[in-house]
Formats: sequence, structure tokens, C-alpha cells
Amino acid sequence: MVKTPLLLFAALVIALGILASLSPAPDRVTDRDIYEATAARRIVPDCTDLHCFRVLVAWTLGALPGSSDLKWKGYAVFCNAAAAIALFQLCLTFGLSRRAAWLASTMSAFGFGSLYTLHDPYTSDPLMYALGPVLTNELVRDRVARAGAIGAIGVLAKEFAAVPFFMFAVYSAFEKRWTAAARCLAAGNFVCLVWLVLQLTLMLRFNYGYGDSTSTHLLSGGAVGPWFAQQSHRGALSAVFNEYGAVYLLAPVGFLFGPRPLCRLTIAAAPIAALFAYVQQPDRALWNFHFLALPLAAIVLDRAPSALGWLTVSAFALANVRIGAQLSIAPAARFALGCSVLLAIASVVMAVRDGRMTATPHPVSA
Repeated sequence: MVKTPLLLFAALVIALGILASLSPAPDRVTDRDIYEATAARRIVPDCTDLHCFRVLVAWTLGALPGSSDLKWKGYAVFCNAAAAIALFQLCLTFGLSRRAAWLASTMSAFGFGSLYTLHDPYTSDPLMYALGPVLTNELVRDRVARAGAIGAIGVLAKEFAAVPFFMFAVYSAFEKRWTAAARCLAAGNFVCLVWLVLQLTLMLRFNYGYGDSTSTHLLSGGAVGPWFAQQSHRGALSAVFNEYGAVYLLAPVGFLFGPRPLCRLTIAAAPIAALFAYVQQPDRALWNFHFLALPLAAIVLDRAPSALGWLTVSAFALANVRIGAQLSIAPAARFALGCSVLLAIASVVMAVRDGRMTATPHPVSA
């Protein structure tokens, strides 16, 4: 059992490493300068950007030898591979089959959000993509203290590390498990307290600030308002659709027949996902919740014929090599994306006809 995740991790590191090495440098302004300054100097007095406060990854990579590009791309590769492995285990914890776990983990590794961070690795997002399924798995297994310790460290990289605790608290309330809800809420508050102490320390001692970050303008459109204003409605809708592509068709069907914990956690996460889409770019923010959407999609693909399921995942991955990793050697995004959507429709039809849509329960080991 241990060999499978290790072999999968090694294979993903190699595959993602190749894609990262081929992905071109972004042709737009990124947050690279802020993260590199934080990595080199640790504290950047008078820093006025939201990313100044996301210190964990920069401090860690700054202590390692090697070129900046190598370290940051290596970090993105490692975290996205780890996210896929964590999702594999989470699927088994939810009671999905091993085939469904393989499908979901492959989509995680080669999804838009993951591959885009290979193109632009100067962000805390890859770590959050890994922590989402890791923390959720710990909470499902009732390891709240361990999850709290992990979250308290992860929140130094980005505030999303607190989200699974509140999501799980709401889920526990749905189930009328009030003690579990209170424990998760307490753990989430502890993680938020760590985050708040970091914010106040950097602000009061080193004069950090959020500057003109649109994410802090909660009453005037957050980040989504300016984001929509900078492009056409068609462009905005296209960007949001490209983030999950065929998963938008698969996940709702999987939700109808998925295991109760997964479905209720998805409901609990919905308002939080909407908030993150409001305060961040929605075409990137929503991938933080891949650990819920992809297992739902995998439930459908698992019930379709094996060849059809893997063809759908392959087309999905190929589209994201173009859209996410920005590799010009990949087929045109419209072609690959269109193929994945058509294959997803076929998978839904075949899975519904199959009549075995309920996920097979598996014991959750402690």
C-alpha cells in the first residue's frame, strides 16, 4: 500500500518537472520581486503589498542553495505532486475506489491551477493546494490537534490554511456532531490567531501594509470587480470555465451520487469558495477547492468504461498543458478542451446508464 503513493509521487515529480522546465517565463507583471525580496532579506521594512505577509515559502526557499528559478519551480513541482498524493489518500478516506483515487489525483496534478503554478511559481498557492487535502483528511479522521499544528504553520504562507477547519465545523454542525464542530472551530480560531499575530507583528514592528491591494476592498468589489473590469464578459467566463473545464460537467453528477461526507463538505465549502472568488481572481481562487471537486468528478469517471474515463482525463490534462503551463507545443486549447468536454458528456451518459453510481464504502483506518 505504501509503494503506490511513493511510485505515483516519483512519477509525478518527473512529469511535472519536465513541464516546469519547458514552461516559458510569464510575459506579464508577477509577484516575483516581492517573494524574492522576502526570500533574500526575510524582513522588507515598509513593504506595502498583501504578498509581503505570506512569508513561509519565501523564508524556507531563501535558506536553500541554488538559483531562484530552480528553487521556486522545484517547490511548485514538489507541492503539486504532494497535493495529488494527498488527494489520492483523501479519496480512499471518503470511501471511493482506488481507480477513482487514481483518476482524481491525476486530474489534480495536471489541472489548471497546478500547471499554472509551474508557469508562475512565485506564489504560496502550490502549498495551499497540498494543504487542502492534507488538512481535510486529518479532520475526517478526527485528528484535529494534528491538523491544527499543520494549519498553524501553513497559515504563515497563506490564510487559506484556516479554511478546512471552518468548512469541517459547518459540516459537523450539519451532522449535529456539536463536540466535533466546537473542536474544529476552536482549531480554526487558533490558526487564525497565529495568522493575526503575524500580521500585527509585521505591521507594528516593520511598518508592513496592504497598500492598494484590491483584496482588502471588501465593500467595493474586492478583487473580482477590477478583474471583471479589465476584460470582456466573454473573456471572464472563459477564464473561469477553463479553470475546471470538464469537471464542471462531471462534479454535479458525482455530487448526486457521492458519499455523504464528501457531498456535505462540498455544501459547507460553497460560501467560503464564493468569498475567495470575490477577494481573489476567481479563475485562480477556485482551484483551492480542487480536493472536493475532483473526487466528485472521479466518481462519474470511475463508473464509466475505463478507457473512456482515462481518455477524458488525458484530454483534460492536455488542455491544461496549454492553458495552465502555457506550452505552445500542446494542441490548441479549444480543441483539447472541447474534446475533454465531449468525453465528459459521454462519461456521464455511460455512468448513468450503468446504474451503479453510489460510491462503494471502504473502511477509514485511523
